[in-house]
Amino acid sequence: MAVMKKAPGYQVDGRVSIALDALDEKQKQAVGGVIADRAHFLASAADSRRVQKLSKDEPLYALKVPAGLRIVFSQVGDELVVMDLMRQATLDQYGRKASKARVRGSEKARPASHSKKLK
Repeated sequence: MAVMKKAPGYQVDGRVSIALDALDEKQKQAVGGVIADRAHFLASAADSRRVQKLSKDEPLYALKVPAGLRIVFSQVGDELVVMDLMRQATLDQYGRKASKARVRGSEKARPASHSKKLK
């Protein structure tokens, strides 16, 4: 995983630049303004209405930017890592898959507990 260091305490993963290449100029400018440096990113993420927590267990978040795009990032203490850029629809799709996997996992556990009752 290629990570480009931008400043102490702020990193942008190489996947972000790949995702930027697929955007139109207006979208590139909107995202580029947010991830330009740590100060711009923190200013954008300061509005809690624009930030969504993605994981209960991990410090993983999505920052809403224009045109239905989300900047996926991690924050541990003062360290910020911009990990990816994706559309909200893609995030929703991953969320549905993870949710279905959890349900299937608990369904698989039931027969094992059921077999204990038969003994």
